[in-house]
Amino acid sequence: MQRIVKTILRAFDINNPRVASSAEEAIQALRAMPADIAIIDLDMAPVDGNELIRQLRTEESSPTPYIQIIVLTALAEKTDVTTARDKGMNEFILKPLSPMMLYKAIERIIKQPRPFVRIESYVGPCRRRKYDDPKEDQRAEDDISFIPEDTFPWNRRN
Repeated sequence: MQRIVKTILRAFDINNPRVASSAEEAIQALRAMPADIAIIDLDMAPVDGNELIRQLRTEESSPTPYIQIIVLTALAEKTDVTTARDKGMNEFILKPLSPMMLYKAIERIIKQPRPFVRIESYVGPCRRRKYDDPKEDQRAEDDISFIPEDTFPWNRRN
């Protein structure tokens, strides 16, 4: 699967995509050279993909807490999707993978970015639905801390 994803990314003109075989290797690679997007399988060992997402989002030593995370997995139960969402993933792709599915996920991340939030129990892309009537919103504004957009490397102006 790593070779297939790497081949697809190269076809998208993404130069030199890096591959990691474990959560520890992924974190080390991100420390050495940060990335904008990570594609993570939930079925990993010894640490699963959800734990890697949690480490990237919440560990103080995380090299890239605001990285865009695409989950690519064969685990299709509703609990798999909601757990990955609750850990802070951006996009979810179910195997088998097609190049168009990956392209669309990357395109959504780039063209429709969601602001990142930090609350007591969650760090990641905002999961709020937009309502026309603010009274329908489930949480009070002061419960959420939005992360400034210039924090993200893809929003910095040189």
